[in-house]
Amino acid sequence: MRHYYIFLLKPEIATSYFGKEHLIYQLLYEGETADTELQEIVKKQINYISAIIPSLQIKKSVEKKLKVRHDFYVLKEHYYIDIKAFESKAVLKDHGNVLTISANGSYQAETIFFEVLRQINSCFFAVDFDNKNYGWLNPIKHVNYI
Repeated sequence: MRHYYIFLLKPEIATSYFGKEHLIYQLLYEGETADTELQEIVKKQINYISAIIPSLQIKKSVEKKLKVRHDFYVLKEHYYIDIKAFESKAVLKDHGNVLTISANGSYQAETIFFEVLRQINSCFFAVDFDNKNYGWLNPIKHVNYI
């Protein structure tokens, strides 16, 4: 099973740390694994770089874009995709300050959720702590000023 934490970072943080994603990952990892005393400080740092998750916008976008799919359903404010043909399942949950996606099987179901979130905001940053994977859902284009 794959489990992703999806944070919405402030635009200025996303721009500043483009190409330095490992630093964001390290901070988020410390937030999950540090001892209690240090964890409180790290959580404050994470809150400082994070933006508020636009829950209503996510709800509207997910439901609008996925309601036509026969393998999509909503149960207790959680969004599910179960693609039987590919043996792919995923659930998207909104925890207020972070989104989570839990997925089994092939990558199709979670990719559908990532695509919807990517279109909402370019500053979503996903982390899979178990497999040490991380990155932007929609890579930020780096602007070069001449």
